[in-house]
Amino acid sequence: MTKFQSPNLEWQSRYARLQAAYASEFERNRQLHGDRIRCCRGCDDCCHQLFQISEPEAAEISRAVKELPPEVQAKVRERAATYLDRRAALVARTGQVESWGALHGEGLRLPCPALQDGACLVYARRPLICRKFGIPLWNPDRPGRVYACQLNFRDGEEIADSRLVQIQTELHGQWKRLQHDYSVAGGHRDNRPLTVARAVVEDCSSWFP
Repeated sequence: MTKFQSPNLEWQSRYARLQAAYASEFERNRQLHGDRIRCCRGCDDCCHQLFQISEPEAAEISRAVKELPPEVQAKVRERAATYLDRRAALVARTGQVESWGALHGEGLRLPCPALQDGACLVYARRPLICRKFGIPLWNPDRPGRVYACQLNFRDGEEIADSRLVQIQTELHGQWKRLQHDYSVAGGHRDNRPLTVARAVVEDCSSWFP
């Protein structure tokens, strides 16, 4: 296995800047769209969607779990183990159903093991998809439509935002460049589906220095 080399690349700083950029984009959308974006504590539909995460995000979640009180760690790890079994059964039955900005219906959802009493136990280190879900999303790799949570925007509803494509294309590019540099530097890559649950059950903290 290639040893991870990270001379002067400041991985944590780059990732933190990207997190801050997504936070700014979320707030820009709140200002632009007003009360149409109703995301708040207790609204956790997005926390029941199936999605995969990257190795750097898994490392962050593993660190966050270690910071929880021991009794809370035990409960979230138990939920994560159950989640993995249920996810495997769901995928075997329906195929790999991934959510990207839009909500799946009943039968294609599982509660994230980090979800407790309507709030996220690893909120400060949550993955990027969790930081941007709820606002209109543009992915240059999927340019056919703008995705948005159906609780905030109806399907087919016009979204007036002249800056959306430019801003989110740049954010998408920054994230891809960070992951590319991470791979080139010998960062760990996993060949199995990587989820929040796996990052809870396994210790991925050494993957992203």
